[in-house]
Amino acid sequence: MDIGSVFLTGFMGVGKSKVGSLLAWRLRRDFLDTDELIEARAGREISSIFKEQGEAYFRELEHACVVEACVRGDVVVSLGGGAIVQSRNLKAVRSAGVLVCLEADVDTILERVSRRDDRPLLSGLSEDEKRAKIERMLKERAPYFSRSKADHADCTSATCTVVRLPSPASKVYGVGGSRGKGGARHHKGASVRTDWKLLFERGF
Repeated sequence: MDIGSVFLTGFMGVGKSKVGSLLAWRLRRDFLDTDELIEARAGREISSIFKEQGEAYFRELEHACVVEACVRGDVVVSLGGGAIVQSRNLKAVRSAGVLVCLEADVDTILERVSRRDDRPLLSGLSEDEKRAKIERMLKERAPYFSRSKADHADCTSATCTVVRLPSPASKVYGVGGSRGKGGARHHKGASVRTDWKLLFERGF
C-alpha cells in the first residue's frame, strides 16, 4: 500500500532531522528538510532571513518549501517547528502522506538547542530566558500539534522507536503504548489490510 510521504513535525530540538534521515535510510527514500530547502531557495541561512526580512517573510518561504516537499511524493520530510501552525501547511501535508509528531521534555529541548546559537527565536537569550520562551512556545503550539491528528512519539530518551501499521485511511486501529528502555514509548497498531511498518530508532 502506498501511504505517500512521511512528515515529521514537533518543536525545535526534538530530533526531526536526525530521526528523519535515519528513517529515510531505513525506508530507502529521499530525505528532505524544509529548513534546508528554505536556505537553498533564499541563498542564506534562516537566522539571516529572520534578521533581514522578518518572520512573516520566512513563513511565506516555508510554505512554498512545504508545498515543494509534498509534490515530491514518497519521501521523508522534516518540517520546521512552526510549520503546522499554518493551516495551509497542515492541509498540504495531510493530503500528501502521514504525519508523526516527535516530542521531548523542556530540559531535553533546552540542552539540545543550547549546543549551538543558530535558533533565531532563541538567539541572544540567557538560559533562563530560553527556558521561559520554550515553555511559552510549547503551550502556544500544543493546540496545533494536538489538532494535527499525528501519531506522537516521545523522543526525550536516547532511543526512540515508533511502529505504525496504518490503514488505507491513515488511521491506526487498536492503538496502545508501553514504555521501553530509557522511557521511549513503543506504539503498536493493527491494520485489516496491510502489514506495512514504519520503524525507526535514533540516538543523539
